[in-house]
Amino acid sequence: MKSLPLIFALVPFIAFSKTRLEDYYVGFEISTIVDTDNIDGESFDLSTNIPLESSSVLLNIAFSDIDFASDNNGSSSIASQTWVDLGIDYFYHFENVDGFVPFVGIGLNYADLDANDDVFWNLYLGLEFSVSDQLTLLPKLRLYQGFDDFDDTELEASIALTYWLSDNHGLSLGYTHNSLVETDYIGLQYLYSWE
Repeated sequence: MKSLPLIFALVPFIAFSKTRLEDYYVGFEISTIVDTDNIDGESFDLSTNIPLESSSVLLNIAFSDIDFASDNNGSSSIASQTWVDLGIDYFYHFENVDGFVPFVGIGLNYADLDANDDVFWNLYLGLEFSVSDQLTLLPKLRLYQGFDDFDDTELEASIALTYWLSDNHGLSLGYTHNSLVETDYIGLQYLYSWE
C-alpha cells in the first residue's frame, strides 16, 4: 500500500477527464476491516454504474465474511457471519462548478445475513471533484435504516480516491467508517469503463 502513490506517479500522463458519476463502468472491490480487536473480515463487491442525463444508477452485489470475537466469562469464542447484499441506488448530479459535482441519492438494498434478512433504505449526500484529468476524489455520506429487524438509523462515511490509468482502466483506494459496531474498512477497487 505504501508504494501506491509511487505507482501512480510513474504512469505516463494521458490527457482526458474521467469521473465515477458520469461514466459507464464495472467495478470489483476487495475490502478488509481495519485495526479492530473484536471484528475481522473481508468483503467482495461487484458494481456497475449507468449514467443517465444529470443522474446515474449504481447496481451492486456484495459478499462478506465477518468473524466476531466475544469474551464470555473469561473464555473467548469466535462467531462467523456471512452475508449477501444486493443494492440499487439513484444519484442526481447537480451542475458542475469548477470541477466539483455535488450529488444526492436514494436507494434500496436487500441484505441476507446468516440469521436475519432485511431491506434497507439509503439516503446519500456527497460530491466528486477532479484533482487532475485522471485523479478524482469522492467523499460521500450514507444514512440508512432497515424496515424490519435493523430499525436503528445508522450513518456511514466514505471517501474514494480514483486514478484512471487510461480511458478504460482505473484503480480506486477507498476508506469507509460505518457507525454500526464502529467498523472501518479499507478497499481497493478495479474499474473498467467502456466509454
